[in-house]
Amino acid sequence: MVQRLPPAPELLPVFAFRELEALGLSKRWLAAALASGDVLEVVRGAYVPSARLGDPLAVARAASLVLPAHVVACRGLAAVVHGVDPRGPGRGERPVGLQGLVPAANRTPRWSGVSIYEAPLPDGDVVDVGGVLVTSPERTALDCARYLSPPMALAVLDRMARLGLVDPDVLLLRIEEFRGDRWVGRARYLIQHVEPDAESYGESWLRLRVLDAGFPRPLPQIWVPGPRPGADRLDLGWREVRKGVEYDGEEFHGPEQQAADDARRLRLEREHGWRFLSVRKGAVLGASMQLEREIGELLGAAPRIRRRAW
Repeated sequence: MVQRLPPAPELLPVFAFRELEALGLSKRWLAAALASGDVLEVVRGAYVPSARLGDPLAVARAASLVLPAHVVACRGLAAVVHGVDPRGPGRGERPVGLQGLVPAANRTPRWSGVSIYEAPLPDGDVVDVGGVLVTSPERTALDCARYLSPPMALAVLDRMARLGLVDPDVLLLRIEEFRGDRWVGRARYLIQHVEPDAESYGESWLRLRVLDAGFPRPLPQIWVPGPRPGADRLDLGWREVRKGVEYDGEEFHGPEQQAADDARRLRLEREHGWRFLSVRKGAVLGASMQLEREIGELLGAAPRIRRRAW
């Protein structure tokens, strides 16, 4: 028997686990390709070459290999197809779960490995992406606002608004279509605080911590002293009191970047009178209330909560 050589990474198709043999590939080859990063299991049970990871059509094609044909991809899976990853930074190695939506009926069908949900599903809430039925960007945002964890939901909403996929004002009107359903109040709160200018998931998470604690809503991307060449930009802050909070993401904050940020903040303190609090991922996503207390000390006000909601 002549053994077929695996295609080069740039020539790999999107494929499902069950197609390995037909493609002349082995489980050992798949394990090696996953370990090297040439292939990623973006959707559970389906694989996308890393070179095509940024192509929503490739992700849609992967979903089509493992979803029942008439089921509409929804929630986190739909967000990925629309180009917004609900897994967050540093979690790309974990496949997105298979989530499908069917119009409300008396009996929900079941498929192994697929979470199927029933809900009203107007035609306008369904789009075709690469031959795959997916909830529209608006419906995806509304579902993510209700069913993702609050920090990830806000990060996804911010990113979708930044990409021009959704209008927060429209979302605020449309969420009332689900009045009385679970988590609508929380979704309404998150939509009210969508910020298209947020540049990272960490900024979204940090802003939500500030808001949940009852502090005034910070402005994003503040230029000091003004939007001109040579000016410095802050993640979040309150211009009237010259106070700022910044998220130092682990991915882009090595020793050199951290040193540059420290020098920039020192310059802003000396030349413009700003004071800062810089935080890392562990402080933002941890269970402690220490961050709220430190923000309170910065602003001269106590947090209005005694325990974290997330």
